[in-house]
Amino acid sequence: MDHFRVTVMMRLLATCIAVVAIAGCQQAAPTAPERLRLDDYASGNEQAAFQGEALPSPFQVVLEGPVEPGLLGGSGSRRPVPGAAVRFEVEEPATGARFTQSDAPIYETSTDAGGLALARLQLGAWCGDVWITASAPEYPHIAPVRLRALSGVRRIGEDLETVTNGVIDAIGVELRNADGTPASGVEVLFGLEGGRNSTLDATRVFTDEDGRAVTSWQMGGQVQRYFCSVQINDTRPGVGPEERFNVAAMRFEAMAMNKTHLFTVLLGGLAVFIFGMTIMSRGLQRMADKGLRAALHLMTRNRFTGVLTGALVTGLIQSSSATTVMLIGFVNAGMLTLAQGIGVVFGANIGTTITAQLIAFRLDSLAYPAIAVGLLLATVLKQPRHKAVGEALLGFGLLFLGMMTMSEILRPLRYSPAFIAWFSVFDCTPGANGIMPFVPVLMCIVVGALTTVLVQSSSATMGIVLALCSQGIINFYTAVPLILGENIGTTITANFAAINANRDARRVALAHTFFNLFGAVYMYILFYVPLWDNQPLFLGLVDWITPGNVFAAHPENLLRHAANSHTFFNVINVLLFLPFSTVLARVCQWIIPPLPSEQESVLEYLEPKLLQSPAIALSQAVNEIIFMIRRGEKSMDESCELLAGGPAKLADSVLKREVIIDRLQKEIIEYLVQLSRRDTTPEQSEIIPAMIHVINDAERLGDHAESLVKIQDTFQAIGHELTPEAKQAILDIDACLNTQFDAIYRVLKGIDPSAAQDAINAEKELKRVIGKATAEKVKRLDAGIVGVQGSVVFLDALGHLERVGDHLVNIAERASGILSVVRD
Repeated sequence: MDHFRVTVMMRLLATCIAVVAIAGCQQAAPTAPERLRLDDYASGNEQAAFQGEALPSPFQVVLEGPVEPGLLGGSGSRRPVPGAAVRFEVEEPATGARFTQSDAPIYETSTDAGGLALARLQLGAWCGDVWITASAPEYPHIAPVRLRALSGVRRIGEDLETVTNGVIDAIGVELRNADGTPASGVEVLFGLEGGRNSTLDATRVFTDEDGRAVTSWQMGGQVQRYFCSVQINDTRPGVGPEERFNVAAMRFEAMAMNKTHLFTVLLGGLAVFIFGMTIMSRGLQRMADKGLRAALHLMTRNRFTGVLTGALVTGLIQSSSATTVMLIGFVNAGMLTLAQGIGVVFGANIGTTITAQLIAFRLDSLAYPAIAVGLLLATVLKQPRHKAVGEALLGFGLLFLGMMTMSEILRPLRYSPAFIAWFSVFDCTPGANGIMPFVPVLMCIVVGALTTVLVQSSSATMGIVLALCSQGIINFYTAVPLILGENIGTTITANFAAINANRDARRVALAHTFFNLFGAVYMYILFYVPLWDNQPLFLGLVDWITPGNVFAAHPENLLRHAANSHTFFNVINVLLFLPFSTVLARVCQWIIPPLPSEQESVLEYLEPKLLQSPAIALSQAVNEIIFMIRRGEKSMDESCELLAGGPAKLADSVLKREVIIDRLQKEIIEYLVQLSRRDTTPEQSEIIPAMIHVINDAERLGDHAESLVKIQDTFQAIGHELTPEAKQAILDIDACLNTQFDAIYRVLKGIDPSAAQDAINAEKELKRVIGKATAEKVKRLDAGIVGVQGSVVFLDALGHLERVGDHLVNIAERASGILSVVRD
C-alpha cells in the first residue's frame, strides 16, 4: 500500500510539473487576425528629419488575434499573428518619400514570429507631414493604421527627463525650407496636454535666423509622463502655399521622476508582497499541519520520496525558506539523516517555483476579492483550521496586491530615458556575434543573489523580476540570470537558520548552497552554448517548451517563459544532482567534520524550529517525555540494585542522571509553554496541561531514586545491612515497577493504547508486594530480630517505591488522552 501511495504521488508530481510548464498558454491552431495596431514601444510614429534624410527608426506595426481570456478571470491577452502580409504605402507620392527596402512609395512585407512588421522611410524634398498607411491586404475587414513623418523638421529635445517640479531648459523645433536653408519667421505655438502644475515659459515663438523656436518647460509634482503639443503655423508673407510647412500638431513627452517616492512605494509593494507570502504560507502550513507528519514518513523512505515530499510540501505551504528551516529542525532533532535531508532540499527547490507560476497566471483581478473573503473568514471563524483557510486566501490576495503595486510603480520606468540608460548596463541581450555579454550576465546573477539576501525571500525577488518583465523593462535574456542569482541568494536563509543547529543541520544548509551555486555555474556556462535554434541552450529549450516566441522583437508570453525557466532550472538541477546526493553528503561532512568534544543539548527530540508545526512539535514532545521516563526508569533500576547490594558506583550514576532529568523537566515544559502560545487546535491546547503533569510525575521518579540513594547512605552510616529477604523484596518491587514502565511505553508509542490498564493492574501487584514486605519487616521488628532504626529507614524506602507506583499510574491515566490527540 505504501509503495502504491508513493507511486501515485510521484506521478502526481510529474503531472504537476508538466501542467505548470504549459498552464494558461497551451498551443493552439493559428490565430485569425483581428486588428492591426502601432507598436506600443517603438512604432516610429511622428519621427522628424530634414529633407532627403532617412528616418532614424523604422515604422513598426503589430498584427494580433482576438483577446484570449485568462485563467479564473485573470487578464486576457492577444496572440500575435506571424507570417501575414502587411503593406506600407505613402499616401501622397508627390512628397517624394520612398521606402528604403523597395525604393518606392509602396513596400510589402510579412509579420515575424511576434506579429511585427516594419518599414524604413527616406524623405523627399517636402516641407511638412508625410502620411503612411499600413494595412493587411489579405484581411480587408481589419482597419488600417496611419503613421506620420515630418519632413524638414528636427525636434529640439529628445529623451526628456527631469525630477518632479524640475525644468527642461529647451524644447522646440528646427525648420528648413525645401532648398535646405533655415526657415526663419515661422510662428510656433506651444501648448500643454494634461498634467497638473506643468507650465511653459513661452507659448508663442517665431523661428530665429537658424530656423529654431524653443521654450522651457517646468514639470509638475507627480511622477508621470507630461505632454506638450507644438503647432507650426506657417503664414510667412512672400512664401507660396506649396513651400509653406503643412504640419499637424506635434507632441513632445517628458518624464518627471521622484526617486524617493518611487523607492518608497516599491518598498511598500515589496513589503505587502512578502507579508502576503508569509500569511499565505502560515495559513497553508496550518492547514497541512497533520499532513506534515505523513510527509515526514515519506521523507525517510529514500532519496526519491524525499525529493517528492520536499516539492509537495513547499508547493503546499508556498515557502522554500519555511520548508528548509523546518527541515533543519528535523535533522537537528534527529528525525532525518543528512542524506535524507539533502533529498528534501532538492525537492524544496522545485516546490518554490510554484509562486512564480501563480504570478504568471496574472490573477490580479482576484486580489481584492481574495483579501475581502480571506479577512472575513480569518476574523469570523473560530476553529484554527478554518481560520487558516481565511489566512491563506488573505495572503494570496495580499501577494497579488503587492505584485500589482510593484508593477504599477515600475511602469513609469519604461518611459524613463535615464533609467533605461542605467539599466542597459545590465542588459544581457546578445550582441552582433550572437553571444550574451559576459560581464552583464555575471552582474545580474550577483544582483539577484544580493537582492534575495536583502529581502530574505526568493519569492519576493522573483516577484520583482516578473514585475520588470511585465513592464517590458527587462527581456528574457536578462531575467534568467537574475533568477539564477535569486536561487543562490535563497540559500543564505537556510545558513542563517542553521547557525545554532547541530553539525548535520549545518551540513544540510551547506548542501543547499552547493546545489544552487553549482547549478548557477554550469547554467552560466550554458549561456555560451548556442545550440538551440542559434540561442543559448537553456534559454532555447525553455522557449521551445513554452508557447510563444520570447526572442521576437515583441517577446511573447514573457512572464510564463520567466516562470518556466525558474521551474526547469531546478528540475534539471535535481535530475543532475540526485544520483550524487551521497557524494554531496560526504563532501559536506568533510567540510564540517564531527567534533568529539562537541556538546549537544540535553534534549534529544525537541527543536524550536518545529514549533511552526504544532502536530509535529507535540509528537516530538511525547518522544522527549518517553526519553525522560526512560531516564527515570534507569535511575529506579540502579537505586533498587544499589539497595539490594549493588556496587557503590551506581549512586553517582543516579545522582548525575537526576541533574539531567531536572533539566529535561525545565526545558520540555518551556517548550510546551511556547507551543501553547502558537495557534494550536482546541484538542492540542487541552492536552498540553496533561503533558506538563506527566512531565512533573516523570521528574518525581528521579527525586525518589535520589532519595533511595540517600537511604543507602544512611544504612551505611548506621552500619545496617538489609536481610536477604528485604533485598529480594526490593527486587520484586522493581520488577513490578518495570511492568508499569513497559505498559506506559506501549501506550505513548501507540503500540497498545489499552495498555494503560496494565499499568494500573501492575500497581495493585506492587502494593501487594510492598504490603507483604512491610508486614514482614514489622513482624521481624516485633520479634526483635532487626533493629528499630534500620527498620524505620527500610520502611521509608518502601514508601518512596510506593509513591513511584502512584506517579506511574498518574502517567498511565493521562497517556491515553495524550495519545488520542498526538498520534491522530
